[in-house]
Amino acid sequence: MNLLLCTDGTPKSEGALAFGPRLAQSLEASVTLLGAFEQPAQEAALTATLADVCARLTTSGTTCETVLHPMPLRHAVIAQATAIAYDLVIVGLTERGRLRRWLRGPSSRRILQHVTAPVLVVPFDRPAIRNILLCSGDLWCPAATLEMVQRIALSTSAEVTLLYVVPEPQLNYPILREMEDAWGALLQTDTVQGRNLKSCREALRSQGIETGIKLRHGPVAEQILTEIREGEYDMVALGSTYAAQSLRRYYAPGITDRIVEHAGRPVLVVRHR
Repeated sequence: MNLLLCTDGTPKSEGALAFGPRLAQSLEASVTLLGAFEQPAQEAALTATLADVCARLTTSGTTCETVLHPMPLRHAVIAQATAIAYDLVIVGLTERGRLRRWLRGPSSRRILQHVTAPVLVVPFDRPAIRNILLCSGDLWCPAATLEMVQRIALSTSAEVTLLYVVPEPQLNYPILREMEDAWGALLQTDTVQGRNLKSCREALRSQGIETGIKLRHGPVAEQILTEIREGEYDMVALGSTYAAQSLRRYYAPGITDRIVEHAGRPVLVVRHR
């Protein structure tokens, strides 16, 4: 497994630099450390930081190399991930200037739009991955998301909770309204939601991963964020809609962006074609 771990030497990258190496060791991945700088005066300090992280990874038995790009982090990540295929890209919740952030949002959005590999956005470090929240849409299970979550859960001995949010328009259907808090009943129905949740749970359990299910209803983004706040989750995973027409009702780019920017913990975004 090849992992790209990215930093520009700012405090916004500290979470990724702390969290990423531990995850890489758990996954037994090879690591490319990417450093991006905009001012020549930043190069020396960034080079030292990369050398220190790479030395620690090498000491622990992880293959590591470093690369520097004299450009903004978002451009460097996109360029590197376009030139070389990576299985996972790890980056902090990168920022723009205040005006550009107001106009176009954080730089992380550009990375999610243009990088086709799975991207793990880490706003803050988490000491361990014990519980993963895997968010489901109707057309479950996207194989790429499920595979990446399985790999991470198996390598860290984490438990997984499947979250399905019944969007407000679907509450007009009596069967969904009756089962809004009864996932066990939903699994027994011959509905797309029931079949897909059951298939996903069985796929995870077949790998020995402890798997539970949560059911919520209402606005998708708000319900996901509420579940994150109320649960003890160390990582959140969801599909990206930048390339998936079929999931747009549930994970439109605005919803994906809101989860990434407000979850307050690592968020794995896996792009589907």
